Amino acid sequence: MADLTSRRFVLFRLAGLPCAMPATVVREVIPAGLPTRIPGAASAVAGLLNLRGALLTVVDGRRALGAAPPHPEAESVLVVDRGARQFGLAVDEVVDLVEVPAEDLAPGESLPGVDPKLVAGVGRQGGQVFAVLDAAALLAPALD
Repeated sequence: MADLTSRRFVLFRLAGLPCAMPATVVREVIPAGLPTRIPGAASAVAGLLNLRGALLTVVDGRRALGAAPPHPEAESVLVVDRGARQFGLAVDEVVDLVEVPAEDLAPGESLPGVDPKLVAGVGRQGGQVFAVLDAAALLAPALD
């Protein structure tokens, strides 16, 4: 489950949906390269990228949400810490790094067309509502 006690979030877009993840799990943002496909991998796994000599498994955020693949291709990859490993999450656009007051965060609301297991909660920033996504649930295709 994503940490809703965090106050800093990386805001990004996936399939037109404003989304966020706690900044504590996002190590860095890199330009999306062309990942090398992995034969037999889940359809949500975009492939592998070389990140400074280490292989990074990248999950296509749109496919993980159940949306159509991006057109054009994803712009950025969020490098996300999951325990001792790192994974990439391909997103359409990284928007900002923001501080969100606790009163502007609410746990577990469902969003139309999005699997409720992927959404840890919702937040508000500057009049805009965004989904706080659960990194573990989104990256599950890469962990199986």
